[in-house]
Amino acid sequence: MAQIDPIHQQLREELRAAGLRATASRVAVLRLLRGSGQPLSHGEVVRALSDGPWDRSSLYRNLIDLERVGLARRTQLGAPVWRFEDVQSDHAVSAHPHLVCTDCGKVACLPMLEVSTPSVDGFTGAADDSDGVEVQLRSRCDSCRKSS
Repeated sequence: MAQIDPIHQQLREELRAAGLRATASRVAVLRLLRGSGQPLSHGEVVRALSDGPWDRSSLYRNLIDLERVGLARRTQLGAPVWRFEDVQSDHAVSAHPHLVCTDCGKVACLPMLEVSTPSVDGFTGAADDSDGVEVQLRSRCDSCRKSS
């Protein structure tokens, strides 16, 4: 008798509790987001799960479904590419800053720091991230610096 993977079972329960069917592809996407440690684009999810039987559109719908029920956060970090991250992991407890490579687009989560948005020049300060306040630093990653 095969043993049930406890992480797999936990993810299935979380999906059901959020009102989603616990399909194999949703479990795979949520597991990937939980283990990534950084926001992932749809393309990165597709590449990471390329050994599975899922197509690009199914994986995209799963990302959108996870965001809709609050299990993932979607953010746009500079380039016109949405990135998704798990909201349950330590790095995504709330909105947090990111470091984005200006050459290749690689994204890294930065340690939590407190940022307040004051009321300045027509911008009203926000007490939380419900208005979509995002902080990002842009630089070149080590790989891009070495290749130039």
